[in-house]
Parts: sequence; structure tokens; C-alpha cells
Amino acid sequence: MKTLLVYAHLLAACVSVGILLLQDLALAKTRGGPLSTKAISDLRTAADIMFFALVVLWITGLALVVVGYLENPEQYLMNQKLWAKFTVVSILTLNGLFLHYFSFPRVISRCGLLGRSPLEQSLIAITGAISSTSWLFACFLGIARLWNYTADYQFVMLVYAALVSAAIIVACNVMRSLRAHEPPLLTDQVHIKT
Repeated sequence: MKTLLVYAHLLAACVSVGILLLQDLALAKTRGGPLSTKAISDLRTAADIMFFALVVLWITGLALVVVGYLENPEQYLMNQKLWAKFTVVSILTLNGLFLHYFSFPRVISRCGLLGRSPLEQSLIAITGAISSTSWLFACFLGIARLWNYTADYQFVMLVYAALVSAAIIVACNVMRSLRAHEPPLLTDQVHIKT
């Protein structure tokens, strides 16, 4: 039973991370411009699959905790890495709701990402950075056996916070770079040298 739970958990994580990376690459290729109808359809399909995979991850993860607790009731819940993983996955889940209801509608709009205000662009970049980092770090925690019963919760969360902060800085700088290369809007005044 435990082997099947681990397999389902691992499969859901692999599917999620694979889709996440493919969609991030596809969005990066648009350079902030409007998405094609096919790209929007692909993004919606990817979001649906990732939602289902996240539900599977929560169910199998909680089931694995129950199994682990039953096997070792004195120590299993003392693993601080386990609680850090739950924290990261909770952040990932809440961020996913923000992505779904705030970022996705703006990314798939006709004006594209660069047609949004700088504040909206930054929020979209931040949610994307948190999503990618959280998924990858949660997967890392799943295989980081050396951290079981040795790594403090604060240490694990400090590493996570540092990675998220670095990802946010990179994402916001990429967004700023895209804005710098954006052609002026029709409403902007353009000076032509003669």
C-alpha cells in the first residue's frame, strides 16, 4: 500500500513539474505579447491537469503521513522537514489560487502581459516565481532524505525564502527588461529626429 501511495505521489509531482516547466517556457517565448488561441487552450488544459495533480498530491501526501505515523508514532511527526514541506505545499496551493483567479485571466487577455500596468506585471511575475520555486522545492524536500530529523524547520524555510526571493528578483528584472524593449504605445508621444 505504501509503495502505491509513494508512486502516485511521485507521479503527480512529476506531471506537475513537467507541465509547469513546459508552460513557463511557452510563456517565456511570447516575451509578454498576447497569446494565440492554441496557447490559451494549452494553458487552460495545463492548469486543469495541475489542479488535479495537486489534489492527488494532497491526498497521497496526507495518506503517507498517516502510514508513517502508524509505523512510527513516537518519532514520525517530529521530523521538522515534514512540517516545512507542508508549509511549502500550503503556500504553493494558496499561490495557485491567486494564479488562477488573478494572473491567468490577465496573461490570456488580448493585450498580453505587456499590455498590463507595471504593478499587475510585477504581481504576475511574483506569482509565477513563487509557483515555480515552490513546486521545485517541494519536490526537492520529497527526496532530501538527509534532512529527515536533522534539518530544523527554520533552516528549511530560510532556504526556501532565499530561493523564492531570488526567483522574484529575477522574474521582476525579466519583466522590467521586457518593458524596456517594448515599443511605445499609440498613446505615447513619439519624437522623430529628422
